[in-house]
Amino acid sequence: MDVSKMNTITQYLFVAAVTAFLLLCWVIVRKYDYFKRRGIPYAKPIPLIGNLGFVMRISVTDFFLELSKKYPTDYVGIFLGLQPTLVVQTPELARKILVKDYDNFEDRYLYSGHADPLGSLNLFTVKNPIWSSMRQELTPMFTSSRLRKLTDLMNGNASELVLRVQRNFIEKKESVNLKEIFSMYTSDTVAYTVFGIRISRLNDQDSPLWYITSHMVKWNFWRGLEFSAIFFLPVIAKLLRLKFFSDGATEYIRKLFWNVVEERKKTGISSDKDLVNHLLRLKENVKLPAESGSQLADELMLAQAAEKLFKEIDTALKEKGKDILDYDNLLELKYLTACISETMRKNTPVAYLERISKNRYKLTDDVVIEKGIPVFVNVMAIHRNEKYYPEPEKWRPERFSNPSDNDNKQFTFLPFGEGPHFCIGKRYGLMQVRTALAQLLHKYRVEPVTDKYELKADPYAVLLAPANGGSVNFIPRT
Repeated sequence: MDVSKMNTITQYLFVAAVTAFLLLCWVIVRKYDYFKRRGIPYAKPIPLIGNLGFVMRISVTDFFLELSKKYPTDYVGIFLGLQPTLVVQTPELARKILVKDYDNFEDRYLYSGHADPLGSLNLFTVKNPIWSSMRQELTPMFTSSRLRKLTDLMNGNASELVLRVQRNFIEKKESVNLKEIFSMYTSDTVAYTVFGIRISRLNDQDSPLWYITSHMVKWNFWRGLEFSAIFFLPVIAKLLRLKFFSDGATEYIRKLFWNVVEERKKTGISSDKDLVNHLLRLKENVKLPAESGSQLADELMLAQAAEKLFKEIDTALKEKGKDILDYDNLLELKYLTACISETMRKNTPVAYLERISKNRYKLTDDVVIEKGIPVFVNVMAIHRNEKYYPEPEKWRPERFSNPSDNDNKQFTFLPFGEGPHFCIGKRYGLMQVRTALAQLLHKYRVEPVTDKYELKADPYAVLLAPANGGSVNFIPRT
């Protein structure tokens, strides 16, 4: 080939490359003009990254809190990569998205891929119509009558938690990792309520559920990056076939579940106390693939309680003449509930609630949401708004003067979501917290490890989690 032809080909390739580059630039500019063309305030995006520059640098909680402070408006636009996303920040708009017009926002935005059966077919991620059937079948797991029975189990695990504090942190003077010991407590409860396995990791026994739970609560750079893609860049997550659970954890849960099923078939012994029977009925009624499962994960936080909280617990124990409070007794502890509620308000485990618009939808007289556009409810913007909670940075249980597990305070209190998609395990999780705190705080005072104690959020965690696990001093009550 002569030199002139080579030059011609080179020129064509150069022109093609420049044209492709300019076309890409035009597409990006056009994408990032989305909110400007609609007169909607928006956070300035970084090319290709959008507003995801915070990922792995600060926590999701801090991002949404800072967003609400920088844009104290009813709604604001952000970009998840190239994807325009509307963030609503008022109780009124939250109510429209979560309840009033739920039919248009019935699915979550996050990635739900069938290459990941546990990740895509659990109640948190699965989409309709499977979600509706699963929800209906699993709801009986969390009735009041069943929670009464489970509270006895939770109290037993809470007693093991108290003993571990005494054994490891008082007698052996080991350092406390709050996230670790509460994760152990949760995994012990879930092991029994889901699989019927009575094993105590808190008592240093080998627990099959701890293998899974410890994997879930350990956040590092790559796991944080993987989950950020699953939650914020589902297209990328689908392309890379990312998973909620590792292959090892998925196979482990599958084997554990079916081993329990086979054992019950052999012995003929059944139990209505755990989730296995409910999942078997669900499989028959919903026709899910055999490898589907259920994820029950509860993020627990320990609030510093004043002497008033101890007195409430102590008084109840004396009046009832008991060593441990049961389900109904625990529900009567209004100040304990207020402390938990205020902690969930100030330190919300999930900073936002995400949905995707099924059809073109008129949000307000000025805003129309196009089909396929994600809509996020900025829970932090509502929970930390001084209009609803004066001095929102302060922890004040008195804000919840007559607390109820079902009161969303006119959509200003949304730690478990709201509407048909609200967290089905809300009361289960709250009872786990009540049983643990009632026993721990009656036996010990909780003090910060230093005078200037401050818990920072883990930037690698998509859900709110303390960096380095968090630690306190347990002081035996005399």
